[in-house]
Amino acid sequence: MAKGVRVAPARKRGSRKRPAKKNRMRRPGFLVLAALAALIFGFLARRIMIPSAVHYIAYRPPDQPPSMGEANPPAASEDSSENLTPRDRSELDATIKRKSK
Repeated sequence: MAKGVRVAPARKRGSRKRPAKKNRMRRPGFLVLAALAALIFGFLARRIMIPSAVHYIAYRPPDQPPSMGEANPPAASEDSSENLTPRDRSELDATIKRKSK
């Protein structure tokens, strides 16, 4: 070696240890798992639970079925709305003929 050239000191391998690296994968792993679970639950809720709940609310049977002793059964009330006087029937026929032309 040349005189006066300084060489870097040799590494000391055993004297000083580096601090252990923290495993940062655990926290994002948990968050990703929670996000995935929320995504799956949202999909199931939108595709299965919500339509069945809406169908139940919209088409549920009446709370109390009509009793047999009612004065006006439902069939009789539907028929009464179809009873037209002859004058009303002729006006209806005239309106239908006029609209169909």
